[in-house]
Amino acid sequence: MKKLWIALLMLPILLSLNTCASEHSVPNYRALLVEAVTEGDYDGGQRLAAERNSRIEQGRLAEEPVDFDELQLLARVIYAEAGDRLYSDAYRMCVGELILNRVDSPEFPDTLEEVAYQRGQFVCVGEPEFEDLRPSRACAEAALQLLMGERRLAPQVLYRSPWQIGPAYVRFYDRRLGYTYFCESVYPELYEIEEETSGTPAF
Repeated sequence: MKKLWIALLMLPILLSLNTCASEHSVPNYRALLVEAVTEGDYDGGQRLAAERNSRIEQGRLAEEPVDFDELQLLARVIYAEAGDRLYSDAYRMCVGELILNRVDSPEFPDTLEEVAYQRGQFVCVGEPEFEDLRPSRACAEAALQLLMGERRLAPQVLYRSPWQIGPAYVRFYDRRLGYTYFCESVYPELYEIEEETSGTPAF
């Protein structure tokens, strides 16, 4: 009988602790946002991004806010341009970062949407099937990493080509695809370049 009374007295305390723990637990927003992109769950992704950004504003999450529209668009472009398994994760990151570099560049439009849909720049973008693309997990993760601030290139890297169309910052080689160069602007004075790069690193 005594044990029963102790158990009854402890019950409210245990329930209180459980409630506090659930209030302070943070969902794995990264995994959930990636899933929303790959599943084409626009409404769910919008809700998740809004909830995550609210936590960041309140100081309850120390990360960069992410706009779900931008996440979805960037993931789609990366998928359209580098979704094939022949490409490495590092290559996908560089493709996405080049796009974000253009957004920040005085040589290109000022928004991700304008850069992505700029005429003649990204072949698949603007085609009817582009809007229905469901990016792979790898492409969605690359887009999220980039929008959260990860960087591998210098801000003046704006072009990707099988030929060097400017100073090459990095190059990729594949025996089936050959070389791909990520090249810098021919107007370096427009960018804050902290240090000169020696040679062309290959991935």
